[in-house]
Amino acid sequence: MSFERSRKSRKNIRWGSTIGTGGLVIVLFVVFIFAVKWFRAPVDVVDETEVDTITDVLTPDPISQAVLKGIDTESKDATLRWITTGELLGEAERGVKDDGYYFDARLALPEIDREVHYYQLWLVRKLPYDYFSLGEMTTDVDGAFVLEWEAEKDDGYFDYTEIVITVNQYDGSPDPGKHLVRGEFGE
Repeated sequence: MSFERSRKSRKNIRWGSTIGTGGLVIVLFVVFIFAVKWFRAPVDVVDETEVDTITDVLTPDPISQAVLKGIDTESKDATLRWITTGELLGEAERGVKDDGYYFDARLALPEIDREVHYYQLWLVRKLPYDYFSLGEMTTDVDGAFVLEWEAEKDDGYFDYTEIVITVNQYDGSPDPGKHLVRGEFGE
């Protein structure tokens, strides 16, 4: 009799766990269907403001105005200093000559092994960020490192307000070397 009873209770347990598992699967399937429906629903557009004219888009906000006021594109002179110590090394000048942009720098830099290294001068624009090399610096008769550079026309060179001088190796790499000297027009 007890054997018969335990057999019936095992059947009830089997049926109970089968029904419970089946119910759980159905509930998870329904949740999955609602999740897919929710995921595929179109996104409500919260803000559809129209811009009347292009001048509304191009009008600077207060933050960009503050940044732009900090960039001096009018100054013609810059002092050049060691990045590490702040010691004054020389000056740079820029302007317009014969309808073209010119740049002139003169510095008292330490001598380097000219067979292996060279000083290179870069102009940097902050917004939008860009830079380009004006070339390798040479020495004049007094032993100062100089660079004179002229462009045929002024193609926005006044936007490049920061000056960086690097020391590079003659290994063919076009990338800037170690930054040694920095200056900025208007500082």
